[in-house]
Amino acid sequence: MLSLIRLPDWDRRLARLVPEIAATPGVWGQSDCLLTAAAGVEAVTGVDIMAPWRGRYKSERGAAKLMRREGCNDVEEVFRDFFGLPEIGRLMAQRGDVGVVDQDGMICAGFMCDLGFLARTETGRIILPQSAIKTAFKVG
Repeated sequence: MLSLIRLPDWDRRLARLVPEIAATPGVWGQSDCLLTAAAGVEAVTGVDIMAPWRGRYKSERGAAKLMRREGCNDVEEVFRDFFGLPEIGRLMAQRGDVGVVDQDGMICAGFMCDLGFLARTETGRIILPQSAIKTAFKVG
């Protein structure tokens, strides 16, 4: 379980990250949805929660195998069980908190920002209303 504390300048760090996540397609193991959510966590806390997973998968299948190997069936379990983030009500999520959405049958991870819920799909960045969040997790 990680101990995550929000940095004093977390809000500015998060605001700088949002435009950096351009509308480019996600690439498994480089800029997929889980790494996008992890970038949000790192902006807020300074902790790279994906450090133990970086470089260990290059495809959707590889990501799924790694999740199962680590005892997780899906991205929600990665946040809850592997990283130990506390689950919160989706409408309680604040800027910097992470979560998952069901986007056209695909579960996508992302984070709350000043624009809404930011996630990355295989076709690019999406911004969704907070009400679209399926499950949310508190960061810091």
